[in-house]
Amino acid sequence: MNFLKDLDIEVYDGVYKPAEDTYLLLDLLELNGYENVLEIGCGTGIISIHCGSLGCEVLSVDKNKKALENTEFNAKKNDIDISVKRSDLFSEIKKKDWDVIIFNPPYLPEAELLNKDDRWDGGKRGDELIVRFLDEAATHLCDQGELYFCYSSLSPTEEIEKIIEEHYEVVDLQKEEFFYESLYGKRLKKSTE
Repeated sequence: MNFLKDLDIEVYDGVYKPAEDTYLLLDLLELNGYENVLEIGCGTGIISIHCGSLGCEVLSVDKNKKALENTEFNAKKNDIDISVKRSDLFSEIKKKDWDVIIFNPPYLPEAELLNKDDRWDGGKRGDELIVRFLDEAATHLCDQGELYFCYSSLSPTEEIEKIIEEHYEVVDLQKEEFFYESLYGKRLKKSTE
């Protein structure tokens, strides 16, 4: 996706700052501009704002109230119309036919964290939140719906891959190498089997 590089994005204290994983997801996105998009864990709102700038109808959710305020602020600052709602993953999401669901999860295992912080904490192993997300997301996608998310080589991938095999088809995979980890971005389609 050709995302807007000139967006004016402010980062509030306590909100995840856009980083390599954010831009990996933005590069992976393939949108036509008519989709209804749900972004889970919106942070500053940069991904949602890009989707909204293409004409997509966007709902941005986060369990962090500060992130929702940050997303609203950045959307208004860039004159992009999106909606925000507080939700822990899908807990407050009733709609079951999203065209696109996007999640840039916290994926670091506890052992990799200097101190506990929800922006990076993926649970004891690092994959717990991703597994929960993948398991719940299939029931919220429309039949041809697509799912975008990323994860790190620092977390185990066996359970992630198992759920993908059960519920999805891999459409695209991107990988970025760093000296300390590999980041993976996946584009999945809901399985028709």
